Amino acid sequence: MQENSSQKLQSGIGDYIGSRFADSIIHDEATRDDYANIWIDRGNLLKITRYLKNDIEQPFSMLYDLTAVDEHLRNHRNNQPGADFTVVYHLFSVQRNDHVRIRVPLKDDSLSLPSITELWESANWYERE
Repeated sequence: MQENSSQKLQSGIGDYIGSRFADSIIHDEATRDDYANIWIDRGNLLKITRYLKNDIEQPFSMLYDLTAVDEHLRNHRNNQPGADFTVVYHLFSVQRNDHVRIRVPLKDDSLSLPSITELWESANWYERE
């Protein structure tokens, strides 16, 4: 089956992030919507989001959503990293017409993350949750 150009672009950004930040990626997950879905460790959150917002050609200028998932009752993790909670940053690039999700797994004993409000001021609203 032939991929359409949208699928190539979306999977391409995941591959690009994976090659650029190979040491920072915990897991690269396929999703039904074909958006790049990258699991990273908390220590690389600012480095990777800063790159996607400021340094990449055709940047991800929009924080589309920021949410958290309670993973305590999840039974089927499909090779996802172990986590009690997962924080999900959904970014959008208008120029690329492309999305990327950055996921950060957290354990109950260490639930804090650095703020990304220096990159996306709108994150302030989400981070208060």
